[in-house]
Amino acid sequence: MKRIVLGTLLLSMLNIAGSAAAASASATMEVSFVVKESCTVQLQDGARDTAPTVACGHDSPYQVSAQVPSRVPAANQPGVQADGQAWQITF
Repeated sequence: MKRIVLGTLLLSMLNIAGSAAAASASATMEVSFVVKESCTVQLQDGARDTAPTVACGHDSPYQVSAQVPSRVPAANQPGVQADGQAWQITF
């Protein structure tokens, strides 16, 4: 009697494990994205107090402004000139 109960319990556990494995199926889907706009920002070397040049492919609006000195990041960060002048570009 003990073997029958153990055998039944074992079979039911295998059935549950098989059901769980069947529930986690994989699927394939195609994903894509389109870049609608791209802009190039260039900082002129050695030009003090000169705003960076911004060029966008589809004439998208942007704004260039000097950053407040207390919020200027370290001079080795992108967009910061050697003299510490930083520019914020908003698209």
